Amino acid sequence: MKIALITVRYASHAGALDRHVRELARGLSRRGEAVEVIVQECERRGRREPELDGGVVRRFPLSDHHARFTVTPALSDHLRRTASSFDVVHVHGAHLRLAVAAVRAHPRRVVFSPLVPTARLLSWPHGRAARGVVGCAAQTICTSEADADLLRRAAPEAADRVVVVPQGVDAAAIQAAAPFSTQSTVVLIVGRLERRKRVERAIAAMASLSPAFELVVVGGGPAGPRLMGHAVDLQVFSRVSFTGPISDADLHRWLSTAHVVACLSEQEAFGLAMLEGIAADAPVVVSDIPPHREAGGYVGDLGVGFVSPEGSPFEVADAISDAVTFPAPVLVRPLPSWADVVDRTLAVYQEVLGRPPADATRAGGRGRWRPLVRHGRRDVAVEG
Repeated sequence: MKIALITVRYASHAGALDRHVRELARGLSRRGEAVEVIVQECERRGRREPELDGGVVRRFPLSDHHARFTVTPALSDHLRRTASSFDVVHVHGAHLRLAVAAVRAHPRRVVFSPLVPTARLLSWPHGRAARGVVGCAAQTICTSEADADLLRRAAPEAADRVVVVPQGVDAAAIQAAAPFSTQSTVVLIVGRLERRKRVERAIAAMASLSPAFELVVVGGGPAGPRLMGHAVDLQVFSRVSFTGPISDADLHRWLSTAHVVACLSEQEAFGLAMLEGIAADAPVVVSDIPPHREAGGYVGDLGVGFVSPEGSPFEVADAISDAVTFPAPVLVRPLPSWADVVDRTLAVYQEVLGRPPADATRAGGRGRWRPLVRHGRRDVAVEG
């Protein structure tokens, strides 16, 4: 099978999207599939995956200013020339212009994995394009049943083409990692720093916790400077550490170090940070939203503290303080592994290859979207 994986990020030290595509690409390649990773990325990105065993990584740089709003002409040209040669074109992420460009290149089959909360995917001004992509895709893969149900209700014409494949957890590597040396009671938050993650609530909670507590925030993103300023304003900056993006190995060490893992998002597509904390035998404090409730099913809610998505920092502080005394979570069913993700995704590909191609003009398809390609650089780096 010849497979194209399209994404906006593919790096060695980065977030959940990068890790998902990287692990999927590696797993598919190891199973003997022909994989090409097509990446539109900002020109200044410094961390890159050096190679893909048995596959190719093609990088199409675009300026930081335009990366969120357009598709580089070189990438669009490459898709038009090569899309029909792939058995499956699998688009990852919520860059909907990139997804639309993939659909309009007329591949044999398109699979779409938003990897963002469905509520965000369908919000203005993205909703019309999102429904169009879902309508044209041979299959749309969500990471939780809660998000899949929401998408099925929003796009009923495609309801039978929405499936769930959860993200993977490298439990063995997490459990084998050596913790960092620290005298503090570490509260760990992992994720892209953006407003919906509500990291500011954890920072504010530090003012109500004893000086023994330290907050470690792993990840990068646009909200980083604002969150640092928030910690300074609350006079807790000395007890809050921002690591930025880190390697998987260092992430696993922080998970092994943590006394509590917190995720206070108001929206999530999947409870990945929550399950990674559970894999590290750490109690978790999470916002009470459907994907977190669903992820709690792996431990029957034992070792999990739920807080209101709109609760005060005092509620968060109380939950963290209580969580330190929780027993370690006990699994009632195995956590999903990356091998599981690859196997289930391959099953999706095999299913869609048994169907007639989707009509690219239905659900608002070709001819109803505005032009997607603006002026940009045409250079492309090829790796592999």
